[in-house]
Parts: sequence; C-alpha cells; structure tokens
Amino acid sequence: MASSSSGISIAASEAVQVLVSSLADESSTVRQSSMASLKDIATLNPLLVLDCCYTVSRGGRRRFGNMAGVFQVSALGVSALKEGDVDPSFMAKLAKIATTEMISSKELNADWQRAAAGLLVSIGSHLPDLMIEEIFLHLSGPSSALPAMVQILADFASANVHSTTERCAFSSFTYSWKCARCPSTDICKWYGHFKSFLRVL
Repeated sequence: MASSSSGISIAASEAVQVLVSSLADESSTVRQSSMASLKDIATLNPLLVLDCCYTVSRGGRRRFGNMAGVFQVSALGVSALKEGDVDPSFMAKLAKIATTEMISSKELNADWQRAAAGLLVSIGSHLPDLMIEEIFLHLSGPSSALPAMVQILADFASANVHSTTERCAFSSFTYSWKCARCPSTDICKWYGHFKSFLRVL
C-alpha cells in the first residue's frame, strides 16, 4: 500500500507540474483549461500546487512565458492554506520571487504585476509581518517599482486582514503601525502608519 500511495503521489505531482507548465502554452485554450484545473486543485491540495508553481517561477519572466498565471494560481494556493500548513520560510521564498520580478521591470500595471501583488496580499493574510517587511525593503531609494509597492500596501490595507489584533499587528525595528480599523486599545500597528507613509510620499 505504501508503494502504491507513493506512486499516486508522484503521478499527481507530475500531472500538476504539466498543468503549471501548460500555463505558458501557445494555445489560449490550453492556457485557460490549465488555469481552471489548477484553481480547482489549489483548493484541494494547495501545497502541491504551490510547490509546482515555485519550481517554474524561480526562472522568472525570462524563462517562463506566463508569470501572471503562475502568480494567480499561487495566490489562490496561499489563500487556501490552513493555518497549520503555512511555512514562513516557503512563504518568504514566494514573496521574494514576486518582489524580485517587480523591481527588475520598468513596466507599470502589467497583468503579471497585478498578479504578483495579489500573491503578496495573500501571503500577508497569513503572515503580515513577513509581507510588509519584504515590501519595505524596496520602499527606500529610487525604484521604478515604488508605485507598485505602495499599491500592494494599499490593497493589503483594504483586504479583510484586520479582523483580529493578531492578524494585523505589525512591528519591526524601523516601523510601527496602528490600524485605523481596530479600537485604540488594541495593539494593531499598521494601517494608520501606512496612511502616514503616503503623506510623506
């Protein structure tokens, strides 16, 4: 039984890898079908889908022709993760890929950039400190990606991640936040400081 189960697991991984690779197929029909299938699988087995997406996304846009699709599927996979399945080190790798792609491009508001932003917001819904720290790394100094980084923070501020003090609390050596959505007695520190940051810009 163990070998049979292992065989099924390997086959499933290979099948998902083919679907992810097909996101860059020349045929729009194939791309759309692959996307639809991956969305369904991501809700059932997000870790498997995320692992396959991570494998192809490490090469970036130069090696994979549909990073928008990979980022969209990855965002769905991250959103579908249960709390106990969230691995901070793996989430950090996904966030790093998204921000690295964004700061290496002079494009503005491209499909893949919006998809990358969606992935970062999804990561932030589980690990807000990690996501915000990653964004802040690219907010200082000249960068063509600065508007995109600010927009990600705006999207995150609008997302429903402020339901509890724990989910929207953020602190670092450099920054502290206070969320405008939470009672003043709560130690929630990020939405208000984001507004202050925009005033500085």
